[in-house]
Amino acid sequence: MKQAHLLIALSLLGFYLGVTGCSKIDNKETKPVANNSIDTSTVIYDTASIPPGPEKESILLGRELFTNTHTLIGPKGTLAQITGNEMDCQNCHFEGATRPFGNPLVTTAGRYPQYRGREGAILTIEDRVNNCIDRPLLGKHLPFDSKEMHAFVMYLKWIWDKNKNVLNVTGDIPNSIPWMDRKADWKQGKIDYEQFCVRCHGIDGEGVKAPGGYGYTYPPVWGEHSYAIGSSMHRVGKLAAFIRDNMPNDMNVTHIRVTNEQAYDIAAYINNETVNRRPDFHEEDILFPRTPKDKPIDYPFPPYADSFSQDQHKYGPYKPIEEYWKVHMK
Repeated sequence: MKQAHLLIALSLLGFYLGVTGCSKIDNKETKPVANNSIDTSTVIYDTASIPPGPEKESILLGRELFTNTHTLIGPKGTLAQITGNEMDCQNCHFEGATRPFGNPLVTTAGRYPQYRGREGAILTIEDRVNNCIDRPLLGKHLPFDSKEMHAFVMYLKWIWDKNKNVLNVTGDIPNSIPWMDRKADWKQGKIDYEQFCVRCHGIDGEGVKAPGGYGYTYPPVWGEHSYAIGSSMHRVGKLAAFIRDNMPNDMNVTHIRVTNEQAYDIAAYINNETVNRRPDFHEEDILFPRTPKDKPIDYPFPPYADSFSQDQHKYGPYKPIEEYWKVHMK
């Protein structure tokens, strides 16, 4: 009870921290560390040093698109009406996609074009931006030649440059936590959700609307305005890692962290469509067209290239599947 009272007392403060965060502006940069890697926790994303001109304007717009997506290209967007809900890119990519372990995109510009098994094709960085607009944001594609798409790409290139164009960086995606030995328990996850998550994301997963009623202080985690079935966060393992590393969002104040097992159980509850409604993207009909072998271990839709059940692929235990593929992918 004392812990619960502490959480409630600090919830107002949590509003100001915000699950969407805000870009961190300082005035010093990191130095490369051993093994051709960078500790991104000390990289400073200071736009003041960018020379004035069209490139700076595009970078600044790109960062604003990440932090205030709904304002600029949401259903009531001032630049365009592209996304179908009122969430922002940084609901899933914290601090303008720069926070270590918060699904940062600091190396994305260096990784594309690349083959993506989900689409069974070589994708450009523009394709990848539109993938996120498609599913988590329930939107329609940005034209490749639009100023908004140019801004997204320019911003991603800028944060890549700020990290010295090094691919090995601390807290980069894909971040993960060890597989559990057991199946994720969504019923226990419901109990844990009500203890750790409900004060920000609501008993019905609806989130907390921003002052004025447009956008979110805390985003919805299920329901018609949340991410669609088949989004990356719809994978229990992917969501569990995000929860473990970042939630509760005010952990720096409360010093309360969930365990790995609690993170898995909460992720299983949030992504259980039998109890929590979620937009349907019909992923099973259009994705992984080349081969089921492209699917991640925790992908929740068949067909699979092994004999493990759909339930086990979704909720685990994942270790037997991983061991199977260590042998059969040779």
